[in-house]
Amino acid sequence: MMRNRKGFTIVEVVIVLAIIGILAMVAVPNITGWIYHLRFTGFLRDVYSQFQEGRTRALATGIAHNVLVDTSANTVSLRRASDNVAVRPVLTAPSNCDIVSGSSVTFNHNGTANGSGGVRIVNNHSAADNNVINVTLGTGRIVIQ
Repeated sequence: MMRNRKGFTIVEVVIVLAIIGILAMVAVPNITGWIYHLRFTGFLRDVYSQFQEGRTRALATGIAHNVLVDTSANTVSLRRASDNVAVRPVLTAPSNCDIVSGSSVTFNHNGTANGSGGVRIVNNHSAADNNVINVTLGTGRIVIQ
């Protein structure tokens, strides 16, 4: 006579755990790479917004604004040019990002830029994540490349 069997055998449980372990080993490196990429793109967008806001505030208030890039501290800040007061909190690059080059830009009251400049940001964990934010001299046009 057959008994009514309920539940799983130990072999079935071990096989399922082995499959889950293999999937986890494959997924973890991909997830960490994805997290590094998200931090990089988030910081890139924040820096781009900092430049855009500098230009917009200069146009709206009639007061020149500076976007200051500090490559040694990996920071970007927005300040009024007239009294050097910070308009927004300083942006600091996350641990996986570096500002490898960059120059500060002053946006005039009419939205034009004094000096072409921008910032080059790289992701230390992925060679593919490597972008430049350029500001065009005169027009003040801001582009991510």
